[in-house]
Amino acid sequence: MNVDQTDGTGSGDKLSQENVNPSADLLSAAVQAATSLCLASEHFTQRLGEIEDQIEEACNIDAVRVMRFRLTEYLQQLRDQTLHPREKMAEGLAQLRDQLEIAQGVKSSKAAHVPAAADTLTGLQARGCAERALAAAIDAGVPAYAALFVVDRLHLINSRYGYSTGDQMLRAVCDQLAACLSPGDRFFRWTGPAFVVLMERVESGAEIQKEINHMGLAKLNVTVQIGNGSVLLPIPTLPLLVPLTGLAGLPDLTRRMDAFIGEQARH
Repeated sequence: MNVDQTDGTGSGDKLSQENVNPSADLLSAAVQAATSLCLASEHFTQRLGEIEDQIEEACNIDAVRVMRFRLTEYLQQLRDQTLHPREKMAEGLAQLRDQLEIAQGVKSSKAAHVPAAADTLTGLQARGCAERALAAAIDAGVPAYAALFVVDRLHLINSRYGYSTGDQMLRAVCDQLAACLSPGDRFFRWTGPAFVVLMERVESGAEIQKEINHMGLAKLNVTVQIGNGSVLLPIPTLPLLVPLTGLAGLPDLTRRMDAFIGEQARH
C-alpha cells in the first residue's frame, strides 16, 4: 500500500488513515485469537480432568469404551480450538508487522514487493500480496475486476463442527475455484472465509458474472470428517464482482469487499 510522505517534519511522519485502520483490525484479530487460545486451554483442561475421573470410576468394559470415545472427541476439539487461533494470531501479527513497516517507510521499495509467506491452509498468497496486485491494477487503469468469494456462515460451521471442518470446506472451495479460473487470473486468500481473484479482462461485467455463475459454487458439496464419522455438507459461497476501473484507489476497494464479508457474517 502506498503512503504519501512529505519532506521535513510533521505530517510526513504520520500513518495515513487507510493504513491505521487495517493495522488496528489485524491487531484486534491477533488479540482475539490469543484470548480464544487461553480460554480454550482452560476449558479443555477442566473437561479432560472430568473425563479422567469418570474413567477411574468406570466399573465395566462398556463404560470404559464410552469414556474412551469421549476422550477422543475432546482431544480432537482441543486440537481444533488451540491450533486455529494460534495460526490466526501468527498470520495476523505477520501482516500487521508488514503493514506497519511499509507505512512507516522502514522497508525499502524493493523489499515491500517481496512476496509474503503463503497462506498456511491453502498455499495461496495472502492478503498483503493481493492488495499490492489490486493496487497496481487500479493504478494502471487496465480493464480488470476483483472477484470476491465468501464461504457463507463459516463461523457457524466452525462453532458447530469445529475448525477442522471449516478448513476442509475452505480447501474444497479453493480447489473448485482454482479449477475454473482462466490462466491469466491471479488467485489469493483474502481473509477468514474469503478468497479474491484479480481478473484482468476486456469482457464486460455481465460476461464475467455469467462465468462466475457457471463455476459450480452454488451446488458445491463436500464430505468432511467429523470425529470418527463423516457427513456431506453443502458449501454456500457468495460472490461479489467489483470493476476496478473508476475506483478512487485501493482503500475504496478494500472497504467494499470487507463490508460485504461483514454483512454476510451478521446473517
